[in-house]
Amino acid sequence: MGLHKYLVASGLLGMVWMSPTFGLAKPPPAEAFAATQKITDVAISADGNRIAFAYSSDLGETQVRVMDLSTRKAVGVSVGDKKLRDITFEDGGDVLITASDTTQVDTFKDEMFRTFSFDFETSTIRNLLAEGGVLREYNYGVGLVSILPDKPNRVMMVAYDLNNADRVSLNLYEVATNGTQTEIKAFGNPNTYDWMVDRAGNPIARLDYDASRKTTKMFVGAADKQFEEVLSLDDNVTRAIGFRGLTRGGKIVFSQDTGSELGEIHAIDPTTKAITTFLRVEDVELSYVVTDQWSSSVVGVVMGGLEPTTQMISADLQEAQAILENTFPGKIVSIVDFSRDRKSVVARIETTSIPPEYVLLRVDGPKLVRLGEAYPQLKDVPMGRLQATSFKSRDGVDIPVYVTLPPGDGDIKNAPTIIFPHGGPQSRDWPRFDYWAQFMATRGYVVIQPQFRGSTGFGRAFSDAGFRQWGKRMQDDVSDAVAWAVKEGLTDPAKVCIVGGSYGGYAALAGATLTPDLYRCVVSVAGVSDLPRLIETEKNNAGRSRAANVNYWTSHIGDNQSELAAASPRRLATAVRAPILLIHGKDDTVVRFEQSVMMANALKAAGKPHKLVELSGEDHWLSRTETRLQMLNELEAFLRTHLGPGVK
Repeated sequence: MGLHKYLVASGLLGMVWMSPTFGLAKPPPAEAFAATQKITDVAISADGNRIAFAYSSDLGETQVRVMDLSTRKAVGVSVGDKKLRDITFEDGGDVLITASDTTQVDTFKDEMFRTFSFDFETSTIRNLLAEGGVLREYNYGVGLVSILPDKPNRVMMVAYDLNNADRVSLNLYEVATNGTQTEIKAFGNPNTYDWMVDRAGNPIARLDYDASRKTTKMFVGAADKQFEEVLSLDDNVTRAIGFRGLTRGGKIVFSQDTGSELGEIHAIDPTTKAITTFLRVEDVELSYVVTDQWSSSVVGVVMGGLEPTTQMISADLQEAQAILENTFPGKIVSIVDFSRDRKSVVARIETTSIPPEYVLLRVDGPKLVRLGEAYPQLKDVPMGRLQATSFKSRDGVDIPVYVTLPPGDGDIKNAPTIIFPHGGPQSRDWPRFDYWAQFMATRGYVVIQPQFRGSTGFGRAFSDAGFRQWGKRMQDDVSDAVAWAVKEGLTDPAKVCIVGGSYGGYAALAGATLTPDLYRCVVSVAGVSDLPRLIETEKNNAGRSRAANVNYWTSHIGDNQSELAAASPRRLATAVRAPILLIHGKDDTVVRFEQSVMMANALKAAGKPHKLVELSGEDHWLSRTETRLQMLNELEAFLRTHLGPGVK
């Protein structure tokens, strides 16, 4: 199904383990946490006169609303059965909406992305770059490269299609947002995975990754000039170069995997091919780069560590950040979008215990407009309070950890506790509002999120320490979090459950099989249960697009079949002692549903207590309100049965 337009009414919507002192007679319902955020993905037009945002109706329908701030006229479009992924304006004022759905491709399912343009004046909706090739009928690999700030109502996009040698490649197109014209700008080759264009849309750089040779290459050429190879990195398990933007002088800003401990960014002149260091950081890992879509310039960075921060580089956005931080003292301010002149700024305001709200700042006003709250049902509801600290692992390494204490009065001692390892595993928890952690905390449980080795944000060595450590060092760090919490007097050792999603689901199942005496119950959401089968599935579905996945998983997990089997929970089911809840989306394209089915079958054969819950129509990211609610309800009932009531 496509997107559907409609009109809407105007208007916008040693530590001391202490928890805040207030009474909480009844925790907020699961529906309040499971609901799609009421407002999110807020974007602002180039002139600052319009905003667009995702909106969840009272019936749970996801919509994109566009509002003229001067006239208060608002027009909207329904996403229908698709999953909204991104909203942005192009320079001419059309709204670009990216959505996805799970599609059967040959013998397996994959997540297919589409980009639509929405004309505010005419309420016209068009599916961009969806015609003209067999492959594009499935919209495979379609992506937005640039909004072309110097060419209103035109954008640069990529899609997999046949190149001039009749080989499937990632080609570059200039597309009119009214859908009337598509122009091929450059052909890729079967190894191409990204393009860079200048402000006028001229291709100036290309990235190729040869999965068989594990080599990443950058090709650069000034506008209308022949491309030439300027950089080659060998022995890459995945794509090792990434475009990050342009400098004001037109140099290409990029990152490369050079083994830097904290990260650095480089720039290359497309004419002279000279490479210089654009940005190098000290002390804390450089996690992300913030780019101005109107100029493609880098304007800020997100720094990692236990308490991540966003640092704006440009003076005008530094001013906006300072105004917002002074207006909302003690809260986390994240600039999410801004107008071309950077005088109108959209920001997300939150704390770890207060859900996000979105505001619009007019810097020259200054005038602050509150746009809406993400979780209005949770407004002024007492939440858990997050505390960030670290503990010593069994081999003496400092492991960062986030602890969310339940609402209640007085000290928290010997409490029922949930160990909640994150997914990835090369990912991390962010000390922001976390609906899942807060849901469990409001049920009276202490929630502990260890940043085990293999996590990102704490330096290259810390992240690399997780390679080939599934069920080993990474799992030891999770287990050590339990021992630490017990030693602190925070946790009752007889009342500990482990809950996790994706890799966290694997860690939960590994905890049940490798350390069966540690946990009273286990919950795996979309977790991996059989490592050899995970790699085999990736190989069977590889092709060009997933070949890098095969390299990555083989490198990160390992390729020794006996070691993989020894770390696979499905093959260790006889060791299980705690009841296990398995929850999995039927349309999961990252960790296939079969992983939970295999685990359930192994538990059944071993006579172990378990339950498998199928989330119909759900993907890996719990994108739908109905199935997210189903997951939370199942989780709460399971914890109440096996862990008992939480702290009152």
